[in-house]
Amino acid sequence: MTSDSVSRYEPGAKPWRPDWPVEVDLHLHTTASDGTLSPTQLIELVLKTTLRVVAITDHDSTEGVDEAIAASAGSELTVIPGIEFGSEIGDSEVHLIGLFIDHNSPALQAALERFREQRIEAAQEMVRKLNSMGVDVTWERVSELAGGSVGRPHIARAMLEKGFISSIPEAFDRYIGNDGPARVPRPKFVPVEALEIVHAAGGIGVVAHPRTVSHLEDVLPPLVEAGLAGIEVFAEKYGEEHQKRYRDLADLFSLIQSGGTDYHAFGSDNEVTPGMSGPPPDTARRLFDAALKRHGGRPGFTPARPL
Repeated sequence: MTSDSVSRYEPGAKPWRPDWPVEVDLHLHTTASDGTLSPTQLIELVLKTTLRVVAITDHDSTEGVDEAIAASAGSELTVIPGIEFGSEIGDSEVHLIGLFIDHNSPALQAALERFREQRIEAAQEMVRKLNSMGVDVTWERVSELAGGSVGRPHIARAMLEKGFISSIPEAFDRYIGNDGPARVPRPKFVPVEALEIVHAAGGIGVVAHPRTVSHLEDVLPPLVEAGLAGIEVFAEKYGEEHQKRYRDLADLFSLIQSGGTDYHAFGSDNEVTPGMSGPPPDTARRLFDAALKRHGGRPGFTPARPL
C-alpha cells in the first residue's frame, strides 16, 4: 500500500472499466504484507474472474508467492512472482513494482530482511506515539494482525477493533498518514537502488500508481537510464485525464504501460476488485519480453505457459 492509498482519490471517484477484456492484473497484495486475504484466498477470488495472469506484489515481502502459485495449480492462471518496494528521493516517494523476479534469491531475501527490521522499528514507534495520545492499541495485537510484513494498515485495523476510529481511512487521515501526528517514516532506498535490487533478482521494474509520486517528470529520467521497464497507466481508479498524462510519459520514455488494481481487500467503499479493471491483455507478455531482453533470456522467473 502506498503512503496514503486510502485517500488517493477525490470522494466518489468511480472505478474505471476498460474496453478490452480484463485478463491481467499486475498489482495485488496478500496477508504477506498489508492485504487482508491470504494468498490462497486471493487466488480463489481471482479464479472466479476473467483474469488469466496476475502478479503477487506484496510490500517488501515475497512470502505469499509460493502459496499463491500452489493455490493456482491445476488452473489456467499464471501467477508472476513480484514485489513492491518503497523508495524515496528528496520529497518524492516512489513505489516500484518488481516483476518476474527470482523470489528466493539470497541477495533479495537479505535486503528484505533489513527492510522488515526497519519496518518493525517504525511501526513500534508509531504504536508508542499513539499510546501517548490516548489511543490504546498494543504492539502484540498489531503483530497478530500483520502475520508477516507489518505496516500501517495493521495499526489502523487494531485501532478500528478498539473503536478509536470508524474506518481505516480515518486512521490515516487523523493519525498515521504522511502528515499524521503518529507517523514515523522508515529509512528507504533511493529509487534507483530499489530498481537495482529488482534487476539483481532477475526482474524488471515498473513505477506503481504514479499519481502518488511528486515531481514525477524529474524522478523518471534516472530510473529510465537505469533500465526501468514500465509505468502504471491503468491503475485503480485512474480516469482518462490521468491515463493520458501517464500514457504520454510512457511514450516519451519508451516505457510499457502497465497496471493493476492494487487490491488489498480492505472492504472500503467503492474498492476496485480483481477483474474489474486492468491493462491491455498483451501487457504481461510485453513486460516478460522486456525481462528476457534485460537478462539475456534468463529472467528470474519464466512462466510455464505463453503469456
